[in-house]
Amino acid sequence: MIDNFTIKLYSQELSEKYLKSTGNYTQSSWVWKGENDKEKETKYPLRKKVNNIELRVTEKNSVLGNSIHKYFNINNYGEKQGNQNYNDFAYCNLLEALEQLEQDFKGLNLNEGYLQSLEFGFNLLVDKEPKYYLNHNFLLFEHKAPAINKATNAMNYRKFEHGNIAWKVYDKKTQYGLENNLLRVEIVLGSRELKRLGIQTLHDLKNRENVLLLFSRFMESFKGFTIVDNRFNRKDLNPEFISDLGNRLEPSYWKNKRGKSNLVRDKMKLKEIIKQSNLSTTEIYFTELIRDKFNELFYDCDVVRQVA
Repeated sequence: MIDNFTIKLYSQELSEKYLKSTGNYTQSSWVWKGENDKEKETKYPLRKKVNNIELRVTEKNSVLGNSIHKYFNINNYGEKQGNQNYNDFAYCNLLEALEQLEQDFKGLNLNEGYLQSLEFGFNLLVDKEPKYYLNHNFLLFEHKAPAINKATNAMNYRKFEHGNIAWKVYDKKTQYGLENNLLRVEIVLGSRELKRLGIQTLHDLKNRENVLLLFSRFMESFKGFTIVDNRFNRKDLNPEFISDLGNRLEPSYWKNKRGKSNLVRDKMKLKEIIKQSNLSTTEIYFTELIRDKFNELFYDCDVVRQVA
């Protein structure tokens, strides 16, 4: 569920003192303050890395972050097999990872700061090739085209942006050369959105209610996608209908509609067209997949943890 995070720590001074007291950090070089001065000055940035999690201290700021999912995997499976995030990362795995992170950065209060960003999503085992869904189904978010649309032999990836929220949909199968059809769907929440949810520190992620809030926000925002079945596979649809629907699925169609009085009505019309033509089976399919995966990672994990 949880993957990349970024925390901005409140005190750059305390972060730098922590690094220099532990001694386990890197920097570009030392430089002398003056020709006849034996005192050295710090060359920023200073960095401490544990597995993949990095604390980075500059002259004015200190930031901690990276993938907590990969961090957990490297701790448990080693660098070679663990430096990936395509396996499941359950709620109880998150709790274990957070406890270990506090130990690895002991002496630095990770809660003396705020979350600047947080990724929350799911690796979904899907029926078709992941790139099929990217090319034919995940077309618009809030009636906008993806800000990034990357399709190569190494990566199939789309990123959608709207306000304080971003969505990433990408092909894990191609990314890691997997045999299974694995597609990841994740939401990226900024600090303002997280603050609205009452989630500002890593410690807040230990609260079950906050994870439920994240999932609720995920599902609420997921409705902003226009996920429509591939109309060209439907022999019962006439060419005029296919053409009209195709126009409504073009980002330029909605860009030209912005600011006009009939915008809301047109958005509702598109939903009606998709529903009445039974072109929403893919949307229903993904909604059910996501709910099932969340239940598995959140509730089933709790049972395993209690038994252990």
